[in-house]
Parts: sequence; structure tokens; C-alpha cells
Amino acid sequence: MEVLKNRVDSFLKQKRGKVFKWPHPSSWKATPDTLAEAGFYFDPSAEDPDNATCFMCGKQVTEWAKEDDPFDIHWEKCAKTCAWANLRCGLRRDVDAHGRFTFPDKSRMPTSKAMEKARLETFTAHDWQHDKNKKHMASSKKMAHAGFVFTPGVAGDDTGTCLYCNVALANWDEDDDPMYVRSLTGIPSLILQATPPGPQRLGQPVPIPHPRIRVGHRDRQGQKVQTCHEGCSGGFGHADQNV
Repeated sequence: MEVLKNRVDSFLKQKRGKVFKWPHPSSWKATPDTLAEAGFYFDPSAEDPDNATCFMCGKQVTEWAKEDDPFDIHWEKCAKTCAWANLRCGLRRDVDAHGRFTFPDKSRMPTSKAMEKARLETFTAHDWQHDKNKKHMASSKKMAHAGFVFTPGVAGDDTGTCLYCNVALANWDEDDDPMYVRSLTGIPSLILQATPPGPQRLGQPVPIPHPRIRVGHRDRQGQKVQTCHEGCSGGFGHADQNV
């Protein structure tokens, strides 16, 4: 259930011949889209018809109320034990009233060891495919260090996404260094701000990114929207106010 679309699709679920549907109206904060983005998939039973389970930590939450926010619920219950709750659901703790990243809790800075460790867990917990090749430059450790979390679009996909700028890159080749490939997007980065590019690339012409690299913002339901370099007005350090 690491694939977002699979989590969304789970909310129309057939189990033992019986179809379970999410029992609450779309006016509630806990909708299939918000629950899926917060890391939950639909896992109902006759006793708990609105049970949702986290794909990362296995936390189960049931008896949802109208004002229950999936991001807040997951953060409050699992921030210290679940990488997704810490990284994705904790984003709103990192921004000011205008949606700009300010990181009042300095331990949550993107370049901190704690946040890098959490990002790494999103790869290692789901057997990051490129770790099987010891020569592959896009190892789970280098992906996490470059600011990415594992966000596959389909099973077997190798998409990594930065939750701070929403750049999403995929189809990694053996000689792709995540930090350098990320720099080719031209999108301002909280990670790159603190990390210089590899010396072996300095002074060389910067090529146009390959078509294999998917670069773009995604809204909070995972849908691709306009990219920064296509005219995003948010600017450096901008975040969606509804994170």
C-alpha cells in the first residue's frame, strides 16, 4: 500500500464478497483522499466499518468524527514511531501562517540527521529496488540524503519525491547521483541550499533533464499540477497552506 492510488482505491473495497464503502460524507475532514495522503488505507470489518490502517507503521484508527483530521491524528499518535507520520503529516508544523517553511522546531530541518533517517526508512521499509545493485548510485541512503522519500506511482516504480518542493524524479539509471540529478531541475531546494554539487560535475555544461525525469508539483491528493519552472508563484520555501 505504499502506492498512493492503491490507498485511495482501497476505500471502495470488496472483502469476502461484500463491498465496503467509506461510511462518512465528503464534508468530513477524513475523506478517502486526505486519509490516503496521510498514509492510511481502508481496512474495514463488520465491527469497525471505518477502520483505516497506516501503510508504513500499521497503526489502526477507527470511529472517526467529523472534525478528525487524518494528518493531525496520525501525527499525534505516531510521530515518534512512523516515518510517514513524521515526514508527511508533520509538514504543517514546519510552516508559518502564510504556508512558508520556517521550521520553528530546528530538529525538523530537512538536513537534520533525524529527518534524513526518517526519509531513509521510507525506502528501506519497502525494499528499495536499487539497493540490490551495489554499484547503483541511487541507493536508498543517497536518495534520503538528497531529500527524497519513496513515493511509487505504481508497483515496481522508483519515484522519489521531495516533500518540501514537490519535485518528483523517477527511472534512475546506475550512474545517476540523486543530488546532482536533482540540481538539474533548476527548482530551489532546501536540501541543495546546504549541499554543494559534486566536484566532478563543476564547470561542465548542464544538460537538459532527460524525459525520464518527472519534475513537477503534486497537490495534496497526488495529482500533478504546474511546476515551479513553468511559473509557480510560490517561490523558494513556499508550501501549500493546506499541508
